[in-house]
Amino acid sequence: MKLIEHCIRRPISVAVGIGLSLLAGILAFTSVPVQMKPEVDSVVISVTTRWESASAEEIESDIIEEQEKVLGDIAGLVAMTSNSLAGQGSVRLEFATGTDINDAEAEVLQKLDEVPGYPESVLQPVVESIDPESVDFIAWVGLSSTDTSFDTTTLYDFMERRMKPRFDRLKGVSQVGVRGGRQSEIQIR
Repeated sequence: MKLIEHCIRRPISVAVGIGLSLLAGILAFTSVPVQMKPEVDSVVISVTTRWESASAEEIESDIIEEQEKVLGDIAGLVAMTSNSLAGQGSVRLEFATGTDINDAEAEVLQKLDEVPGYPESVLQPVVESIDPESVDFIAWVGLSSTDTSFDTTTLYDFMERRMKPRFDRLKGVSQVGVRGGRQSEIQIR
């Protein structure tokens, strides 16, 4: 009750207090930025190595373990996870927030050169600054034919030469691949 009596006796002080509170609220509302989804870039680099017709165990022992040995010494590395599948192995490197992605990628490439050696027919590792766990994949079935005499290389060439370049130019599409089908080949006898 004493608060109410105090406010009734001093109406000018109450009006000034309410006015200052409103002014502070308006200033805070207009000048302080509010982000519902703040942009925090995680620094993740993936290393993908392909070895056609190799089992997951071979890829783990001959490629991934060797890469993990040299990549574990990189400065600013927070976490390293690997995944081995038949024909392909990948290593996911997560760095501390604020790490320069270009410097980290250069250091990863430099460290991969320190791998003692790869088995024959292993393709060069692909280093990308993309988080494989947060990539959304969309698969489309492009074309098919029920005619048994139709040459499937025609469909593959059409997708590779006509459709793929158009999809590559779309905003928000990072990578387009043509899977399945048969590539045309020239045989010289």
